[in-house]
Amino acid sequence: MRQSSRPLYVLAALVLGAALLTPPPAYAQADKDDDSGSATIVRSRAPDPKRKTLVKNKFFVKANRLEITPRFGYISNNALNSEVMLGLGLTYHFSERIGLEIAGDYAFLGSTGNTKNLALAVLRLLDASFRLESVDPGMFVTASLIWYPMYGKLNPFASAVINLDFFFTLGLGYGNEMIEMLAHEPQEQCLDPGENPGVNCDLGFEGQSLGAEPEINHMFLFNFGFGAKVYLAKMVSLRLDGRLYLTWDSVLDFDTEEAAAQNRGLGQLANRLQCGVNPDAACKTVFPTSFVLSAGLSFWVPGDKAARRSAGKRR
Repeated sequence: MRQSSRPLYVLAALVLGAALLTPPPAYAQADKDDDSGSATIVRSRAPDPKRKTLVKNKFFVKANRLEITPRFGYISNNALNSEVMLGLGLTYHFSERIGLEIAGDYAFLGSTGNTKNLALAVLRLLDASFRLESVDPGMFVTASLIWYPMYGKLNPFASAVINLDFFFTLGLGYGNEMIEMLAHEPQEQCLDPGENPGVNCDLGFEGQSLGAEPEINHMFLFNFGFGAKVYLAKMVSLRLDGRLYLTWDSVLDFDTEEAAAQNRGLGQLANRLQCGVNPDAACKTVFPTSFVLSAGLSFWVPGDKAARRSAGKRR
């Protein structure tokens, strides 16, 4: 009997040891004891993964605020002209993610003085009677929806915290451009140096707009872009963005010999504005674009405290 009962003792000892070694449910002690002096024990649980605010203690709030942004821009994809723009944008933010922007930009270089050196060099290689159609953007007025998909903080080299927003824009508006007919012709200032002492009589080249004054082409356009805002203070931010303005237009067609010969018969000063007006013009539809890189300082109203109070009331 004693030998047969030993396995039962061994099994009972193993069950008891397993029970003693099994860890109890996780408990956490509260930060403060209750009035009785005994510690309050609560069950621990994982944090709620569905938090509404992932970035806490936001430095900047945008909801119900107006952003006023004077800015400078540069058109980077114009093949013939260098153009700098001065603009102003007004953006009202309905929430932290959505805003509506009304903006206007004006190109203040204009005329033939901003023709690029490469275009002048090409004209020098061509016959003096050749006229080059130049398109110089003049103004953009747009209404755009602005969307902020990301807000974040950066701490480069553990020296400063940079608060910034990334945004996208999409909208439509009005634009116009100056149509100029450019040429380079040798300008003879005198026939005999002895006749006009002190006057340079070399044959030079002078860029000029020939014929009538530059004409304005009016356009309906779309725009979309992207950028970032870096918040420098509670009411000031640095805005950097790139924006593409897209439209469609009818231009003189020189792709085929037949169309080119037809358009040459219109005269040297014929340009895209002949399309839709002159029945003898051979035209095609194109989709020109202007890509503008801009930077500006944004000023926000009302102030930060008023904006936070308004946000608190909405909650």
